[in-house]
Amino acid sequence: MTDPADLVQEACAQLAKLVPRLRQETPVPDETAFAAPGMTARPAAAPVPGNPPAFFAYTSIGSSARWLADLMLYAAGAGKRDEWQEGQGGSDANTVRVLTKVIPKLAAGADDDTYRMVITELEQRLEEARKVRAIDEAEQWRPVRSRPCPSCGCYFLRVLLDARGRPAGRIECFGHRESGAPCRAARPGLAGIVPDLARADAEAVPDLDG
Repeated sequence: MTDPADLVQEACAQLAKLVPRLRQETPVPDETAFAAPGMTARPAAAPVPGNPPAFFAYTSIGSSARWLADLMLYAAGAGKRDEWQEGQGGSDANTVRVLTKVIPKLAAGADDDTYRMVITELEQRLEEARKVRAIDEAEQWRPVRSRPCPSCGCYFLRVLLDARGRPAGRIECFGHRESGAPCRAARPGLAGIVPDLARADAEAVPDLDG
């Protein structure tokens, strides 16, 4: 079973890789937005110049990283604040340091309630960053409401969809175990039901020739 602290470390590592990419995209207007010929693409009500989604995703990662470090220090009695203060500056280097060094280290000793808050915040920041058009790593999942997870028994299975909206051969459980840890560690054992889902989709298509 995957340790909860490992999931935090994985999420932090992914965010750390996205920080420089988002910073690079922040001043670049989103050219996929509508613009009249000869004009730069920018919505009329854009709150900031450049690429607002990239800007907000970039700044949210930095603020969330520092907030989570403070949260866990508070929950643990703030016994190592001197070490954390070394990375409180607003530079990308400090953001990456908090994500890759401070948060994973503190998460190893976090209680269940604190852990749930941390992993939820990290996953929200990841989802936000992946939806930026220049990043475009957001995945589309379809709930599988009729089947319980064989590992935890909850009904939070989801199947990954391909570009055509069809099952792509990967299923994960988005539920949580009693410890509060996400149940996605069981995902290798769930792949067997993908063919059943594909057949169910095919049978659900009406026969227009009939």
